[in-house]
Amino acid sequence: MEFSRTLRAAIAFALAGWAWCSPSTAQPVAAPYGTAKYSAYPDIGELKQLKVVWDFNFTDPKAVGVVFNYVNALLTATSEFGPHEIDPIKVVIVCHGPEIVTFARKNYEKYKDIADRAASFAKQGVKFEICHNAAAFLGFTADDFHGFVTVVPPAPYALAYWQAKGYTLNAVGATMPTTPLNELNKADTNRNSN
Repeated sequence: MEFSRTLRAAIAFALAGWAWCSPSTAQPVAAPYGTAKYSAYPDIGELKQLKVVWDFNFTDPKAVGVVFNYVNALLTATSEFGPHEIDPIKVVIVCHGPEIVTFARKNYEKYKDIADRAASFAKQGVKFEICHNAAAFLGFTADDFHGFVTVVPPAPYALAYWQAKGYTLNAVGATMPTTPLNELNKADTNRNSN
């Protein structure tokens, strides 16, 4: 009898919760600010080209794969919404953190999905640059990286260079500045373990 009463109470409580959350019985929420609307940029046609330099510095090298979703969204949106000039978008990705290991030829099998996506982006015109200082710190030279990568002077210089050429800095997904070496990428470097 006690179990039955407890079961009925639980069912009644669950039904009351369901009714409270149900859209048909939910009370309207005060919304003093109205409803949002969707809008592309109507003046995008006035722009000839979008230029973006992406700052990659991720504690976890695998984060590159996630941030590639943002790169893809940018390329797709440009294709869909414009500008629609001959060369509507230019993207440069400057890497200077632990994620550098994802572009090393020796790590291709481990980071195959990332390397293949990067190569696909490179075929679409995305430039991949790796900070010389960070690469050297990890024991890499230019010969250690895939052919779609260019090793360049230090990342702060590279980022300043591209911004001076009119590229907008994009740090979507970037983590706090971190040293190029950590426990997540240590085994993937050419650096001596001393």
